[in-house]
Amino acid sequence: MRNVKIQTCFSLLFLFLVFTAAGISPLATQTAQIGPYTLLLSFYSLPRVGQELNMTIQSKTAGESLKFSHVVLNPAPSTDAIPAKVTISPDKDTAGTYDISVTPSVRGLWQLHLTASGPSGSFTGDIPINALGPPVIPTWLGWLIGLSPLPLIIAFFWSQVVWSKRRKRVR
Repeated sequence: MRNVKIQTCFSLLFLFLVFTAAGISPLATQTAQIGPYTLLLSFYSLPRVGQELNMTIQSKTAGESLKFSHVVLNPAPSTDAIPAKVTISPDKDTAGTYDISVTPSVRGLWQLHLTASGPSGSFTGDIPINALGPPVIPTWLGWLIGLSPLPLIIAFFWSQVVWSKRRKRVR
């Protein structure tokens, strides 16, 4: 009985780690320059058409606090689209970091147009972002397919525990 409890605890811990590991570190980072400010963009989701892009932006220079305003995602001249609405807010966990959420409408090159204000003044600039096409299959379906063997594995180990207990009783 004790082994079953331990296995159940390990299984639940494994599932917890799998489902919470996605948001820990950025998938990609990008460095940009606006005026004298060097910026670090951290992408927590890849820029894809029709999917919300979650990223953070902050100063790459240690100790330099910047404020960002007038943020718009404009299509590049080669991209046939209209500007996308961008939501920007200060990050709750990290001072000097801003959360950015936007959903590109078409595949292609976009320009994140923003104003950065800091100790050297206010500067406006564009940061290029390449929006990729949608993934081949939906993310939820990929996870469902990937995790589908898990119940079978748990059932197999459970049956082995039951079989082992029965065998011990017979002896």
